[in-house]
Amino acid sequence: MRKVKAEPFPAPLIRDAGAFGQAVRAARTGAGISLEAAAQALSISKATLSDLEGGKGTVALGTALRVARDLGAVMFATPLAVHFEASTVLQGLRNAHPEPWGGIDSERPASSRQPLERERST
Repeated sequence: MRKVKAEPFPAPLIRDAGAFGQAVRAARTGAGISLEAAAQALSISKATLSDLEGGKGTVALGTALRVARDLGAVMFATPLAVHFEASTVLQGLRNAHPEPWGGIDSERPASSRQPLERERST
């Protein structure tokens, strides 16, 4: 089995399907889960997950948000009037705690980093 290379999370302000896809891919690879294994665990096709991670924008919104959540990438929205302040706060968190944004924490075994194994909320 090939080792999954962790990719860093993109900037916290998600402006398009490409950035959203990068966040999903970073969550999956940071957990050490292959594309095939994630698709199977999420009950979606490998092509759908690949399209989502590739930023195609053709995956249904509900599916995209569920996949992101189940892989451990939480998204939230702010009013446009406060987006600069929210982005600044998130960037400060990223600077203060770089490990979750940058990939795998080598101190913990991969099995403890796999959000898919958590109980799903409905």
